[in-house]
Amino acid sequence: MKNILSIKLDILLLILGFLIVLSTSLVLGLIGQFIYWLLYDSFGRYEKRAKRKLKLINNQQDNEYYVIIIGTGFSGLGMAIKMNELGMDNYILIERHEHVGGTWYANKYPGCACDIASNLYSFSFEPNPKWS
Repeated sequence: MKNILSIKLDILLLILGFLIVLSTSLVLGLIGQFIYWLLYDSFGRYEKRAKRKLKLINNQQDNEYYVIIIGTGFSGLGMAIKMNELGMDNYILIERHEHVGGTWYANKYPGCACDIASNLYSFSFEPNPKWS
């Protein structure tokens, strides 16, 4: 009987220790986030940082690229568009097929259709609500 009571007490202490560690880490995380917000976001530093533009010195040599984008699917093309918007033009897109399109080009889905309007098939920076 005493042995079972000792095991139950050990399990209870283990659970209590786990809850203490969990609540301490949660409180410390919230305090750290508050201090970060107080020192960084509340004085407008975030807005200044978000408005920075990428500045590049174009001293590109032949066959030298700052960025290599692998794949010309949805993400690869979106990355290339964003690079152009940032003023970066020395990148290369690499695709294993002879055409862009990624998975949608490589895999054929005969008879596949979407019977509802889907705005998710467009980039957030250039929405296309008129899909057929």
